[in-house]
Amino acid sequence: MAWLLMQTIKQKQFLQSIERNEDVVNMRTNFKKWLLIIGIPVLLIAIIVAILYNNAQKPYKKAKEIALEQIEQKTSLSQIDDVYVYNSTKAYYTATGKDENGEDAAVWLAQDGKSDPIVRPLKGSVTEEKARALFKEEAGNAAILSLTLGLEGKTPVWLFTFENKNGRLNYYYLSFSNGTWWKKVENI
Repeated sequence: MAWLLMQTIKQKQFLQSIERNEDVVNMRTNFKKWLLIIGIPVLLIAIIVAILYNNAQKPYKKAKEIALEQIEQKTSLSQIDDVYVYNSTKAYYTATGKDENGEDAAVWLAQDGKSDPIVRPLKGSVTEEKARALFKEEAGNAAILSLTLGLEGKTPVWLFTFENKNGRLNYYYLSFSNGTWWKKVENI
């Protein structure tokens, strides 16, 4: 009788362990289902965002390619270091590099091509590195969203686009010629 009781207890324990194992298997199956239910949409969203970002960048990349092509054809730069696309009241392709004499220079070329290129030596002017240093003195540790060399009227400028600590958009224009702050548009 005791032996029969022991066998019954062992069978119950065995059946309970099987049920626990089935619960574990069910938990794993449920986890896999939820992983698929959540994982596939997240993956699809990530792929869609990547495609949208890539497509959004295409016009800018194309404009830079055209700018480089136009600057190579229409200016006297023998070496081009940086190319910028500047859009304001008038659009310009700008570049820095070396002229035919090996001197560092900056070039502004109207996007419409209706005017002659403007060439200025970098010697005595504000380079990108110097502009960044002046910006840091003025705005502190604000993260620069973009820095572009452009032309406002007849004034060559470095345009800083950044967000302030309140998340508001700001534009600071630094004179390329003398490093003074030409104009500030804040808290947009």
